[in-house]
Amino acid sequence: MEVPCPYCRHMVPLRQHEHCPRCGCEIAMLGHILQAAHDSLQLGLLALYEARYTDACDLAEEAWGLKRCREATAIGLMGAAASHDPIDIARWLRRRRRLREGAA
Repeated sequence: MEVPCPYCRHMVPLRQHEHCPRCGCEIAMLGHILQAAHDSLQLGLLALYEARYTDACDLAEEAWGLKRCREATAIGLMGAAASHDPIDIARWLRRRRRLREGAA
């Protein structure tokens, strides 16, 4: 997987480098964070499939804290809607709207 360096935006392959070859910024930790977010999203999807809607919301929240993405809002919103939680539904809709507007 390649990630953009948070400092210089150079695309760096995580498997080959722990630091950006262009500016020297550490990127290994960024890779761990992105992998953890991916894992939380996958577990959230599994929780939805198994009808564990509260768990799906919790895992989406965890993923959102690591990486603000549309996938986290989708899983969170589906879990909240399935569990009939109006507060969580509003929270996930607000997050989705802010993400679309670019002000996550």
